[in-house]
Amino acid sequence: MTTTDELARADDGEEPAREGERGPEDDVAMSFFDHLAELRRCLVRASLGVTVGFVVSFIFVGELLQFLKKPLNEAWRVAELPGRPNLQVLEIQGALMTDVRIGITAGIFLAGPVIFYQVWRFISPGLYRSEKRFVVPFVFFSVLMFFVGGWFAYQIVLPFALQWLLGYTDPGFLKTFLTERELNPAGQLMYQLELSEYVKGTTRILLAFAVVFELPLLIAVLAKLEILSHRTLLRYWRVAVLLIFVMAAFLTPPEPVTQLLMAIPMVFLFFTSVLVAYILNPSGRRDPEDSTALARVDRGGGEEDDSSEDNS
Repeated sequence: MTTTDELARADDGEEPAREGERGPEDDVAMSFFDHLAELRRCLVRASLGVTVGFVVSFIFVGELLQFLKKPLNEAWRVAELPGRPNLQVLEIQGALMTDVRIGITAGIFLAGPVIFYQVWRFISPGLYRSEKRFVVPFVFFSVLMFFVGGWFAYQIVLPFALQWLLGYTDPGFLKTFLTERELNPAGQLMYQLELSEYVKGTTRILLAFAVVFELPLLIAVLAKLEILSHRTLLRYWRVAVLLIFVMAAFLTPPEPVTQLLMAIPMVFLFFTSVLVAYILNPSGRRDPEDSTALARVDRGGGEEDDSSEDNS
């Protein structure tokens, strides 16, 4: 049966819409401002989730601070530095703002299910019914990868980076200089660490790794929707690796160890994403470049048919 849209296309001299080009079953036309309004509603709900998580986290901010200090204490012990690390507060509002930062960071992790569900709500109107049933796996794996990224940063990246930084000057010239002049007979540097800077760098690394670990899931969704294929990813892998190192430089503190500790896992996640994209979309259907090539072939075939008809 011919629909009204197809008749309108025929009147305008356009070809009828193909089966694969039709919109979702429940698709409703929305203007640009309608999309902005829906985005605002999703952002408000996500912000409310983060606010609730912040309030809950702020109650336990003391325990959370001790939790963040564990990698530093362990690195301090491995570096064989005397005593325990003392984190100083250099500004009168420093302690309060540090607790707020800790509460917001923990609130974001607690509100992970709400945040990713709102992401799904925003994109779901453009999906087919068969695609909307993946809401539970999407939210579950989004939260899982978010926490895995945070766990990786806390258990592996932070201890390694802190141990390397604290032990960097151990055999250096400064230690020898201080020891020879008996300014520091133990031959060890005296670190004066600031609380706000340590918490700022730690929470930044935790959130950065939590976000970048969403890369395989993002590519999996694009492959499932047949928007992206493994062929495209492999075609531009050099550009992707370059962008990964640039992104790692922006997301991590300005020192090379943490940047490498982020870039190397991201490269691994990228090629893992290529494998996931191949599994979900092995034929590479609806790849933009493949579609363009097919369109050129179709037009070329059509032109050949027209020329043969004219010759006949």
